[in-house]
Amino acid sequence: MSTRKRILADGILLFVTMVWGSSFVLMKNTISQLHPLTFLAIRFLLAWLVVTAIFWRNLKKLKPKEIVYGSIIGFFLFLGMALQVVGLKYTYASKSAFITGLTVVLVPIFAGIIERKIPRVNVIVGVIFAFVGLFLLNGAKISHFNFGDFLTLLADFGFVFQIIFIDIFTSKEDVSTINIAIFQLMSAAVLYIIFSLFFGVNPFSIKLTLNSILTILITGIFGTALAFTAQVFVQKYTTPTHTALIFSAEPVFGAIFSALIPSTVTHTTEILPLISYIGCGLILIGMVIAELSFNKNLDMELS
Repeated sequence: MSTRKRILADGILLFVTMVWGSSFVLMKNTISQLHPLTFLAIRFLLAWLVVTAIFWRNLKKLKPKEIVYGSIIGFFLFLGMALQVVGLKYTYASKSAFITGLTVVLVPIFAGIIERKIPRVNVIVGVIFAFVGLFLLNGAKISHFNFGDFLTLLADFGFVFQIIFIDIFTSKEDVSTINIAIFQLMSAAVLYIIFSLFFGVNPFSIKLTLNSILTILITGIFGTALAFTAQVFVQKYTTPTHTALIFSAEPVFGAIFSALIPSTVTHTTEILPLISYIGCGLILIGMVIAELSFNKNLDMELS
């Protein structure tokens, strides 16, 4: 794998992380007006339609296993985001962000077990820096573990296996990453629609405000269609651990945009304490450390 491809892949993943971090404020404002599962159903349905409309020619060479691979990845994506959103109803957003960030620790563990690989030392050090940074970003405290925290922790496993299975499936030579991305979005959208209806909310019979429509368009096109398709396409040029490490910067971007974009409910911005910004710095340092002399082909195989 060339250094140029690796750097480009990491740059795209960092851009994806920035998009997700910036969309947190928009989603927070919209979910106060719209049922979370309904929002996710419409968002992913839009994303699937956009990606399919752009890459429909790829479907002419669709293989059955691409449907299976995409559906498996989409299931874990659905599981992670659904549990995370429901968990937010029972816990604080800061705690949710910290617990979600634990994927940076869980991914190396499960990737090592499944793929029988040990990450390079600099990547492990980077993960440690990121973990400490997430702790400081949360205010260096963990209060009582509640039901919402438990759901968020379960959500982590959805995100972990989504990242790992993307690595496994897209590394195969005879598959189309675009087709996998299309069916990832489609399967997640279908599951969100089913569960939205199960909880008594019809996503096709609701009245949307201008703010909700704009948020759905932005998060659906950029935060979902573009972001998740890009993730599937470029992650084959890096490792699951490195991907999780880059994604740990999401709360950093979330903190930045929360300080810039006011809430539609309180009409105020969120300013974090100094210790949280120190945490942001440690996360970024961890990413730089992991980037040093990084090469996917140099991961050590377990005997």
